[in-house]
Amino acid sequence: MDFYRIECFLTAAEMGSMSKAAEKMCMTQPAMSFQIRELEKELQVTLFERDHIGIRLTESGKITQAGLSHIMESYRRLLNKIPKNSYDKMHLTVGYHGFINWAGLHSFIAVFSKRHPEIEVSIMEQQCKELADYLELGNLDVAILIDQELKNRQGLSSMSLFHEKTCFAVPNTHPLANRKKITIEDLKDETILMNNHNSTCMNELVDNLIRSGIPSDKFRFEEQPGVCLAMAVAGQGLVSLPKSFQQNNLPLSYVDYDSSVCSISHSLAWNSSTQNPAVKLFCEEVSLVSWPFETG
Repeated sequence: MDFYRIECFLTAAEMGSMSKAAEKMCMTQPAMSFQIRELEKELQVTLFERDHIGIRLTESGKITQAGLSHIMESYRRLLNKIPKNSYDKMHLTVGYHGFINWAGLHSFIAVFSKRHPEIEVSIMEQQCKELADYLELGNLDVAILIDQELKNRQGLSSMSLFHEKTCFAVPNTHPLANRKKITIEDLKDETILMNNHNSTCMNELVDNLIRSGIPSDKFRFEEQPGVCLAMAVAGQGLVSLPKSFQQNNLPLSYVDYDSSVCSISHSLAWNSSTQNPAVKLFCEEVSLVSWPFETG
């Protein structure tokens, strides 16, 4: 019996809602429903009654919940009793760009680490180009990258995560903060703050803005996106960034950029020759995640 499937069932029983259980497990609702259906097939029972309010355990479900809760508790106690040096711990280094709370990544890694105590997870923050270089060299296991950085990287494999538009972070007191979209005309008198200036994606965005009439001296580049946002809060410019980089704890509004050209696709990438079994586990669980900001 699959411990991951058991955990999905117990979480759904606790939350009384497939959608809330999926959110807690950092996965999509269809993926959660699939795990429950597979467990019902395996046990040959109906575990939940479903209606417009939510889900309720059947009598068989209540018996199953009690039994599987005991099994999971015994399993966790067993893991805690095993001396750390008595089994080979797997290692996984995950690379990302931007912020650690980007697109719920920190929550997903926390859930993944709890689910797989046999895997020691490390995190690396770098710009996309450096992450792709590290993957090719074998110095990094997996990384979430902007698709443009995967061009001509023959030694890397990848899976698509989500697609999103570019937006601008605008101080709440700025006249553009209440706009639904920002146009090229709106930007011509503004300082544009950007990070990752050596990435393929950002270079394409800069080229697009310059071709549209923005003077090159209007751009200011910083190494870290957090520095750009701090400067925007201080009224020193507008920040161009992916929508998933929004930091809602700052006095900034995030306004869409009115251009079909400036869009970004994100993928999970890894070295095609990797022998690390933790990479396969990580990829399988990432495929179940419901990522925010997806535009299709």
